[in-house]
Amino acid sequence: MSINEGDFRNIMAEYEKIRSKNEAVREERKKEVALKLPKIKELEDKAAEAASFYGKKSIGGDETALSSLHERLEEIAEEKKDVLTSAGFPEDYLKPVYDCPDCKDTGYIGEQKCHCLRQRIIDALYKQSHITDALERENFETCDMERFSPAIRSDMEKVYSEAREYVKTFATSYRNMLFLGSVGGGKTFLANCIAKALLDRGYSVIYFSAFRLFELIADNTFRHNDPEERGGFFSNIYDSDLLIIDDLGTENINSFVATQLFNILNERNIRRRSTIISSNLSLEKIKDIYSERSLSRIIGNFELYYFRGEDLRMKV
Repeated sequence: MSINEGDFRNIMAEYEKIRSKNEAVREERKKEVALKLPKIKELEDKAAEAASFYGKKSIGGDETALSSLHERLEEIAEEKKDVLTSAGFPEDYLKPVYDCPDCKDTGYIGEQKCHCLRQRIIDALYKQSHITDALERENFETCDMERFSPAIRSDMEKVYSEAREYVKTFATSYRNMLFLGSVGGGKTFLANCIAKALLDRGYSVIYFSAFRLFELIADNTFRHNDPEERGGFFSNIYDSDLLIIDDLGTENINSFVATQLFNILNERNIRRRSTIISSNLSLEKIKDIYSERSLSRIIGNFELYYFRGEDLRMKV
């Protein structure tokens, strides 16, 4: 899972807060029980005495001391349960408190990320992607092929089948996709389907409209004064598992934008990071606007899919 360092630090800081919160809960419970049930303190003192007694015997060479200690501590633990439950407390009331018992609120089980940490990372990746709300509406589960007219439905079923295969083989194959076609043909919808499927699998997906992407690149190139934040921005652009550039051609196009587009595609290609681009422009128009070398970078490394037909946004 790819997540920027700042977000990961924030997640681990949340775990520290959770541990502190739960330890405070446990301490309050201990105080409550100590006031209401003095017998518990007596049993805890007996446990400490047993540990000391059998510990000394073990040091002295008694090979049965540790097993005897274990038996005695189990007896005392059972007595504590009886005292607690007789007073109306749960039998585990004095045990450590965890939001996630599996990793004990550390985020890790051994050296492996716990399921709770993986989920937090996925949630952070969703926020990074900039399309959280859209993905609730636009994903493979909400896709209805009946929205396409019979004339193009078969073609679109093939495109969606390719998109599902793209997700399925994402971990083992480097593939880029270029969606071309008229406004409202379903290009952004399919890109969002792929984005959600990959985010759910823990991959980092960054989505930008072309206009917003190049606006932010200009800000980070010419106006942003924080080198760390600037570096983090470009790291996300170059290193995210998938970059989606939506509506290429709607941005303010100039030589700076053309150069940046080439740099992004070239750098991601070098790093073997996948990219999906959607555009209402034809290939000929892309060449005219962004230069021959940008077009050759797109043609050489992208699978091309055409979306044709009526504006799906007009359908209900």
